[in-house]
Amino acid sequence: MKRSTRSILKVGKWLVFPIYQPFVRGARAFTLSQQVLRDRRAVIEASAIDTAIAPVMNPATIRALVSTRRNGRLCLLLFIGTLGVWIWSCIHQATRLYSLASAQFGVILLVLLAEFIRLSFSNWLLRTGGTGRFQAFIARGGNLWPR
Repeated sequence: MKRSTRSILKVGKWLVFPIYQPFVRGARAFTLSQQVLRDRRAVIEASAIDTAIAPVMNPATIRALVSTRRNGRLCLLLFIGTLGVWIWSCIHQATRLYSLASAQFGVILLVLLAEFIRLSFSNWLLRTGGTGRFQAFIARGGNLWPR
């Protein structure tokens, strides 16, 4: 590129700068606000964990606790929604209990329930420090709800 062309481009950029400057500042402010919101959500999720055990955990364990809790609750919500759709299908659309559609719903419900229990057990293991067996986990019903 010639020197004169570069000079013309610099002058053009200098003349156009007042027009696009507010957009640059707005874009920077938007990305900064998105980053602040992401950091705030992480702090809120981490503070929702039991405060008695939070100080002794490292950040990776806290992130694992938050993700198992969130995903476990999501699986339970999907299980309840799928169960509702299956019941609605049986009652209002006269789907038979021994049909292919009911078998498919049953498999989906079984997978969602198994995933919910697996995530709850993982959450419980993280909270107790990795000690314990599945029998001890299932013996107390309150352990099923991920905290």
